[in-house]
Amino acid sequence: METLAEQPAEAFEQVHEQLGFNRRERTQTDTATWLAEALNGSMRTRFEYSFDGQELYGEDGGAIGEIFDYAIESAQAIVASNPDLLFELRRRLIERGEYEDMIGMAKGELPNTMISVSDYPPELMENPKDVGGYNGRRKQTMLRVIARQVDGSIRMTTQSLDGSNRQALEALYKQMGYTAEPGELLEQRMHVDLPAAWQDKLVDNLTDTYDSSLSEQYGGSWHAGIRQNSTRQRVNTYEFACAQKDLVEWFTAEKLADPIKAEKLRYQLAATIDERYERFVRVSQSVDSGIRIVPQEMSFSFVQAHNLHDEIEQANQRATSKGKTFSGCGTSVKRELSDTDDQLEQSGYGNKTKPEKNIMKCVNCPQFRTFHEELRARKGKFTCRNKKCGYTVNV
Repeated sequence: METLAEQPAEAFEQVHEQLGFNRRERTQTDTATWLAEALNGSMRTRFEYSFDGQELYGEDGGAIGEIFDYAIESAQAIVASNPDLLFELRRRLIERGEYEDMIGMAKGELPNTMISVSDYPPELMENPKDVGGYNGRRKQTMLRVIARQVDGSIRMTTQSLDGSNRQALEALYKQMGYTAEPGELLEQRMHVDLPAAWQDKLVDNLTDTYDSSLSEQYGGSWHAGIRQNSTRQRVNTYEFACAQKDLVEWFTAEKLADPIKAEKLRYQLAATIDERYERFVRVSQSVDSGIRIVPQEMSFSFVQAHNLHDEIEQANQRATSKGKTFSGCGTSVKRELSDTDDQLEQSGYGNKTKPEKNIMKCVNCPQFRTFHEELRARKGKFTCRNKKCGYTVNV
C-alpha cells in the first residue's frame, strides 16, 4: 500500500483541498507574485479575503491568521541564529497587529479602510546589498490599502514604491489627514471611513502623491518611485508575470512534484522571465507614452525561443555570467534558492530571511494547514519532524 508521500501530485492536491485550500492555486499565485516583485518595475496586486465571523480566508481557501503566527515562529528562529536580524521579529509582531485590525474591520469594529505603509527596514537603509528578500538597490516600500466590502469581505491592494523616500512617504500621511511620527512607519497604520468609490481610487491617489513629492524633490516625472524614462513604468509587473503562463505552469508543476528540488530551479525561472520582461520593454518603446500598457497574453508573442527548456537554460547561463541576483518577497536568489513564502508575503508581509537553510515546510504533512511542521536535514535526507507524517526526500 502506498504511503501519502509515495502518491502522485494529484493525491497531494486532493488532500490539501480537504484541509481547506487548493495547493495548486496557491503555488501559482505565489510564483507569479514573487516574480512580479523580482522584476524591475512597478508591482500592484489585489487579493480578496472572505470572513466567516471569526477568521479571514484567502482565495485558495486557507485561513490567514495561521500564516501570521507561523511568520512569528520563523522570525524567532531567525533571531536565535542571527541576533542582528532582530528587526524581523519586530516587524512580524507589528504585522500580527495589522491582521488583528483586519479582523476588527471585518467585524465592523473599525473604519472600513486601513492604509499600511510597510517601509524598508531602517536597519538596512544604508546597506546597498540584498539581504534575504530585501532589495538593497530599490529599497521598496509596500503600500497596502485594506478595505472592507459591503458583504463583509476584505480586499487588499498592494503597490510597490521604490526608494522608501521618507519625505514622500510622510506626504501620504498628510494626504490622509495624519502626521507621521519619527521612526518606522509600519506600525503607524491609518484608519478612515470612505465611500466604496473612493476606496477603489485610493491606491492610485496615494501613489500619485508619492510621485509628486519625488518630482518636487528631484524634478522629472515618476511612477511608483521609478523615474519615468521608458514604458517600464506603465507595466504592472504582476500582470506581466501572470501572462507568462508557460513559465508559471512549469514551475508550479515542478513545485508540486518535488518542492525541494524545484527551489533549485527558481534562479532559472527568474532569469527567464527577466529576459522576457526586458525584451518586452524594449519592443514597447515605440508605443505612445500616454497609453498604459497591459501585457495580458504576451508570453508567447514576445518570446522568440520555440523550446522552453532551451530558453530557460540560455537565460540561466547569461544571468549567471553577469552575476545577477533576483530579490522578491521572502527570497533573494543567486544560483540557489530557499523555499517560497505564502501569499500574504507577496503583499510585503513575512520574513525576508530564513532561519536555517536546512529547514523547510513539509508539503505532505497532515497538519500542513497549520504551517507548523517542518522538514529537517538528517544524513542527506529531509525528514518531517511530525512522526505521524514521516515524509522523507533525498537532498
